Amino acid sequence: MIPETKTPIFSTQDVVKYAEQRLFGLNVRPKDVGEIRLYNGFLPSEVVAVVQAEGSDGFSLNEPPIEVLQGNQREPIYFSPGGILHIPQYSGFGRRRRYEMMIEKYIETSAREIGFHSLDVDAGARRTNIQYDNFAYDFVKRLFEQGMMVGINDIVIGPLEEVAKQSRRVIDVQQSEYLDTQVVELEGKKVLNIGYVYADQAGIILGKMLREYEARAREDWEKKEVNVLMFGRVGGLQEEMRRGGLVFPCGIIDSIDLERNHAFVYPMHNVLLREGDTAGLNLNVATTIEETVEQLLLAKELGCSCVEMETRETVEAINRARRRYEGKLNIQFGFVGHVSDVPLRGDTLATELSSHEGEERAVARIVDYLQRRG
Repeated sequence: MIPETKTPIFSTQDVVKYAEQRLFGLNVRPKDVGEIRLYNGFLPSEVVAVVQAEGSDGFSLNEPPIEVLQGNQREPIYFSPGGILHIPQYSGFGRRRRYEMMIEKYIETSAREIGFHSLDVDAGARRTNIQYDNFAYDFVKRLFEQGMMVGINDIVIGPLEEVAKQSRRVIDVQQSEYLDTQVVELEGKKVLNIGYVYADQAGIILGKMLREYEARAREDWEKKEVNVLMFGRVGGLQEEMRRGGLVFPCGIIDSIDLERNHAFVYPMHNVLLREGDTAGLNLNVATTIEETVEQLLLAKELGCSCVEMETRETVEAINRARRRYEGKLNIQFGFVGHVSDVPLRGDTLATELSSHEGEERAVARIVDYLQRRG
């Protein structure tokens, strides 16, 4: 059980540094902003349209907001006259919660006078929640209907740039304000590479993709093999870990269960794991900014070697599809995490990665797996 005393991993300086890296940029500094608006269930183009229409006379639109120039951009963020920051949030529930917690913590810690509004679409919260599902549905529908998925049974989830570097060639690139994708050739195979996804977004997308694969298996009267391979950042919990090291978790403990004193292990059948690799369990958290020393120490005692935020719902989607589509799909899943921080040593994500070494090694392991599998 986690003790009542909670020692934050992030210092007050870490909170401010972490948040300012993710909210502001070269052309928009903290002092320029007096209000932050988080638009949940809105795509970037929809946010721009809302800002342009706001306060207009109905005949002419306002000037479009400027895009914040960030070094490590996630979603595009916009800034408009009057000191208002506009953030489109279309990924899902997990991403909404992270933004809300980070912004609220930043305002509290920095003691800056910033108004914050977390907004739903005009039709209300219920419609916002449906939008996350609709965006994923449209995304998957385009992939299959435009022929991008022809001959593809291997899916790699993770940033596109490093996968492109290690591929033999990039066959196709589809840029979308929702999520970028590319088809590459890896070890003689066509592979779909989906860009960085957040928490439930990954699970929603995979659930819809695997449902489509099952339908096609029935139409073709044959069992299909689908391989989903994922890479991303993790926080290292073992003493000897350093940034850039690789971790291959084989199960997940959720921080919610940990708080309730019921640390159930969700299975992860990790095909990338080999003898001699760093394995163990992964602690799933809602946000890094609220991690505590007591929480991570308990997770470590229970066998967790790393902590991260994205794989839980991916694994749930995989395990559910394995049960649901048994006999039609043979689904394999692998995850490799590259250590981006070692929180119990005070090395937090407030300090960004200075090299791509870990990401390069993670992708190399995926390429090697595809080669070995033949």
